[in-house]
Amino acid sequence: MKRLFERLPLPVKLLLVALVPLALLLYFAFEIFLEKDQRMEQLANYKASIRQTARLSAFVDALQAERRYSFGYALRHEWAAEMKDSRRSTDSALQQFVTADATGAEFTRYTFVDSLPAFRRLIDRDLVAAPDVMNYYTNTIFRLNSVNSVSAGNNLLLRPVTRELQGQKLLSEMITYMGILRSNMYMALQLRQSQAAVVEGLRGIFLIYRSYETEFDLKATDSARRAYARLQQGSELRATQDFLGAQFARGGLDTTMDANAWWELSAVAMDKVRALQRATLDAAQKGVDDLFDREQKARDQSLFFLVLSLVLVAFIVSTVIYQISAQLNALNAAAQQISLGKRGVHLEAKTNDVVGSLTRSMIALDAANVNLAEAADAIGSGRFDVPVHPRSSDDILGNALLRMRSDLQQYHLENEEKLWQHTGMEALNEALRGEKEPEQLAQDALAVLAEYTGTEVGLLYTREDNHLEYRASYASSDIAAVPRRVEFGETLIGQVAARKKTMQLANVPDSYLQIASGSGRSAPAQVLLLPLIHNDVVEGVLELAALQEFTPQVRYFLQGAQPVVAVALHGARNRQRLAELLQETQAQSEELQAQHSELENINAELEAQAEKLQASEEELRVQQEELMQANAELEERTRLLEERNILIGQRNREIQQKAEELALSTRYKSEFLANMSHELRTPLNSILLLSRLLVENHEKNLSSDQVEYAQVIQTSGQGLLALIDEILDLSKIEAGRMELEFAEVPVEVLVHDLKGMFVPVAHDKGLAFEVTLAPGLPPKVETDRMRLEQVLKNLLSNALKFTSEGTVQLLVAPGAGEQVRFSVRDTGIGIPADKQALVFEAFRQADGSTRRKYGGTGLGLSISRELTRLLGGELRVESEAGKGSTFFFELPVSRQAAPPAPAPAEAPLQSVAAAAVPLPLPDAEPALQEPATPRYHESDFEPAFPDDRNDLQAGDRTLLIIEDDKGFARALLDYTRSKGYKCLVAVRGDEGIALAQRYLPMGILLDIQLPVKDGWEVMEALKGDPRTRPIPVHMMSSLEAKQESRMKGAIDFISKPVAFEQMQEVFRKIEQVVTKEHRKVLIVEENPKHAQALAYFLETFNVSARITGTVEGSGEALQEEGVDCVILDIGMPDNHTFERLDGLKQQPGLEGLPIILFTGRSFSRSEEVRIKQVADSIVVKTAHSYQRILDEVSLFLHLVEQQAGEEPARRKRLGGLTEVLTGKKILVTDDDVRNIFSLSRALEQHGMQVFSATDGKEALQRLREQPDIDVVLMDIMMPEMDGYEAMRAIRRQPELRNLPVIAVTAKAMSGDREKCIEAGASDYISKPVDIDQLLSLLRVWLYE
Repeated sequence: MKRLFERLPLPVKLLLVALVPLALLLYFAFEIFLEKDQRMEQLANYKASIRQTARLSAFVDALQAERRYSFGYALRHEWAAEMKDSRRSTDSALQQFVTADATGAEFTRYTFVDSLPAFRRLIDRDLVAAPDVMNYYTNTIFRLNSVNSVSAGNNLLLRPVTRELQGQKLLSEMITYMGILRSNMYMALQLRQSQAAVVEGLRGIFLIYRSYETEFDLKATDSARRAYARLQQGSELRATQDFLGAQFARGGLDTTMDANAWWELSAVAMDKVRALQRATLDAAQKGVDDLFDREQKARDQSLFFLVLSLVLVAFIVSTVIYQISAQLNALNAAAQQISLGKRGVHLEAKTNDVVGSLTRSMIALDAANVNLAEAADAIGSGRFDVPVHPRSSDDILGNALLRMRSDLQQYHLENEEKLWQHTGMEALNEALRGEKEPEQLAQDALAVLAEYTGTEVGLLYTREDNHLEYRASYASSDIAAVPRRVEFGETLIGQVAARKKTMQLANVPDSYLQIASGSGRSAPAQVLLLPLIHNDVVEGVLELAALQEFTPQVRYFLQGAQPVVAVALHGARNRQRLAELLQETQAQSEELQAQHSELENINAELEAQAEKLQASEEELRVQQEELMQANAELEERTRLLEERNILIGQRNREIQQKAEELALSTRYKSEFLANMSHELRTPLNSILLLSRLLVENHEKNLSSDQVEYAQVIQTSGQGLLALIDEILDLSKIEAGRMELEFAEVPVEVLVHDLKGMFVPVAHDKGLAFEVTLAPGLPPKVETDRMRLEQVLKNLLSNALKFTSEGTVQLLVAPGAGEQVRFSVRDTGIGIPADKQALVFEAFRQADGSTRRKYGGTGLGLSISRELTRLLGGELRVESEAGKGSTFFFELPVSRQAAPPAPAPAEAPLQSVAAAAVPLPLPDAEPALQEPATPRYHESDFEPAFPDDRNDLQAGDRTLLIIEDDKGFARALLDYTRSKGYKCLVAVRGDEGIALAQRYLPMGILLDIQLPVKDGWEVMEALKGDPRTRPIPVHMMSSLEAKQESRMKGAIDFISKPVAFEQMQEVFRKIEQVVTKEHRKVLIVEENPKHAQALAYFLETFNVSARITGTVEGSGEALQEEGVDCVILDIGMPDNHTFERLDGLKQQPGLEGLPIILFTGRSFSRSEEVRIKQVADSIVVKTAHSYQRILDEVSLFLHLVEQQAGEEPARRKRLGGLTEVLTGKKILVTDDDVRNIFSLSRALEQHGMQVFSATDGKEALQRLREQPDIDVVLMDIMMPEMDGYEAMRAIRRQPELRNLPVIAVTAKAMSGDREKCIEAGASDYISKPVDIDQLLSLLRVWLYE
């Protein structure tokens, strides 16, 4: 297509160019014609719509007349004939409308018109009430009027008749609403309805009518508004509106007025309004007709002018094409002459258009070509001064000629400079040619360089080892002053050599250097020092001085000459060195000739050894054949091994399948244990609550024995709760997830606790209980104390159970190697030899009669054996029937010596439960008293040196120093006395405990490394005694134990040696703890209700609290003065929490801030280690966790324990909070009546009114019967409807949406709290219920 267009003649191309706008002109003219036609079609549609609106208005008028007569007929059977006539009129109007409009049939379906015949039949049968008749016709008329409108909308074509169309539409709306108002008023007058509600409804319709009336006054044409104003002034419309206004003003209807009179009056008024609407519609019709005529005339005129324009355009285009073609042909001929290089074209510019401008440009181009040709000829001849004038900045040829002149001139200068450089280098190379001595070479090189560069004075130094030596000079006036040897870095010559950089000196003073000739002397203008470098090694330094500055041309030449001279100097030095080496080589050659004879002898010996090597090679060949045979045998064995590996793989897959089945079984057992925990905790909840109420004895109606019995019940229940927790933990043995907590356990303390527990039991059975510690026993064993005690308790319990007379003995003795042997021996019934293996199996005892006689599950020994294995030992038995049994095992002294724990892949079934250990009765006297641990008294100790124990008086400020270094203790004594304190000194741990219990000092300075009892044991004794617990203890030692000391309860730690400047801070901290009356705790808790409950509890013990929701938000609170401790209760802290806590504790002043982690879950060993890096204590939420929190806070804040006289004050503070509970109604929902009973009694003690329900359905019924219930306690696992469903049902009721609901459950599964909150619980508490926590939560929710 492109080639075809290019081949066309110019006139044809111009014609095609002209045809494009001509085609566009035709296209736009056709579009304008179509637009005119579309506008005429729109106007025709509007004309049809206006006519259709008129026919529909006639149909509505007929329907309104039918409405009145149908209503009268339905009301009193009047106007039957008029009703039938009006129906015929209505049908006739409808038929005209449907016939004239093609969509009329569809119109009747989406209005009420299609139901009109059926409704008439109902009227004829008296099946419709009069109000319903009025409503039906009114709705139908309203629906018809909603579609009976013609609007111009946004059509600009109808803008001339917009106001007429808007006016008729507004009049139609006014007629519609006045028709509704007339019919309703007519019905109200007929039915004598004068109620205020009826009047208000009519008033609302009238206001709508008034709004349309106002809009009509704003948007209608002036003539329509004047016509409507005349109707309002003197027609029936004025009377109608006045009547309506009077009725509305009086607030009721004048029922004395005749309804027919009202109808006739308003009908006449509306007829005039309809007449005004039809007149407005006729005006719009006329306006649309005029618009249609104007559009038709405009379309015809456009068609005429279009044809005329096409004729004129065709004439003008043909004329222009002819003229342009003639001029371009002339320009083409001139351009062909210029392209052939000819000059003097003959053109004449006759026009001022583009073609004329092109002609003038062609003439100027011919003249410029002549000038450029002359300039190029001159430049080619070497005349670079010829002027070249480009015609413009865009003149490519002129600018190129100008650049060519400049480049040729530059190339000419550079060639001359290169020629000078080349000539100099040739002269230099000529001077350096030949094998010259270094001195001669230096002299020749310096002379050539100085003469060629025009330098007046020069010096040349060469490198010798690590210094420079003078070699040559040129025109120097004072040779004797020139230094012969220069070190690297010495003078400017040495600096140039050391730095390997050229140095230039200008403005040299006269005294520096003189250039002399026969006629005079002068200072140089410039001095240049150049290093001569070859392979990055300085071979010499060249110094040149001249009376004039060195030009860039000279510097460039010298820069190129530097490596040439350096290479020459290097070569000369090498030649000199080579000559020296040649002499040495000649001397060595003589020595080599002597050695050659010796080598010949050695060669003979080597030939003999080669024969021996050939024999060895033969032996190696034989061995290689034997190795090949061995390789074949190995390949056969490898094949057999691969077959065996395949068999092993099959066995491994079978083992994997068994392992998966075992994991499934383990999951089932875990779910069983969780459900069993619920079943056990539910009755245990009642036991703990009721026993606590009995122990507290609020009504003072129980004897001391009865209170003691209740304490026994409560203690037993707590022991059973601990046993249930152990059952859940021991289920981890089977899955291999049992976490052991290794720590150093004192053997004496372990045995003492067991003796105190089992002596009363043995006394009750009339048995002797002996505990023996063999000599040579290590003082401590690194093991898990809880698990070891569990094993020993089970063995001792079994021994006491199966022994009716005689002795039960616990023996601890050294074992084999680094082992400790634990033995439990009894004189009971014994175990036959063939039954001894059975006792370690699950649910098995020696025989059935034993179980029937002594009871038990048969799980204790099974679990004890597994725990012993985990601790690094093996439980065994030695027994004889009728003579007794001995169970024994050995444990490693340290954890490092323990063997690896056995794999739990095939853990026996007995690992799912723990042994039932009978708990001892409290306060029972032992039958056999063992030698008691000696107790020390203050009178047993003599002071190491005099202190103030004999001079103490009431009110004295006393400090106790426990330090075994007497010199340091004496210095502390003197310093303490100088600060106004009296001082007690103990050099042993047991002595310090006795002095603290005797004198109760205000503070204690405690060393760790002490005789008899070390500092940790002393600290444990002090914090275990309620009298000495509040005393602040400041620990000191040469060991680094700051973290451990704070965890034990010390206020701070200081490292030895101690500067006495630090002691002032020690005394300040002790006095701060002693004198501070009010302690403040910061509680970090996500649940604000739980935080407030804990704050209420602590406030009863003079501990104020501040609450924050996140660790991030606690930073500002910690900066305030007075925060002594932090309780962190945010579930499981993450790494971000640890980082924030680390950052807080590193802030100045917060390093020693105690942090207590209050959590609802247990942690593994690794988790506990990570947590203890930032937390000083961990308290797990249990039935008495609030008391544990109080104990930990007391330890860190050094609180004094409540005395008997202070109890009423605390109860008074509690009473203020209890008033919140008094008179409140609570619904307790639990399927266990024992729990209901126990909780009811506990809550009634605080004045609460308790209602109960045994399942969710009954709870909902109770809430319906008692809507004023204040709070609900909801159990989770219940029949019929469980707690989750019940809470959801409560929250679905709007009136109960804000009712506090506290979920109470015993199911020990993770995620319970989130599930309860999602179901609708306000809060959550687990069984067994901590009554203090429950009361605190109730106070929070009821106070809110």
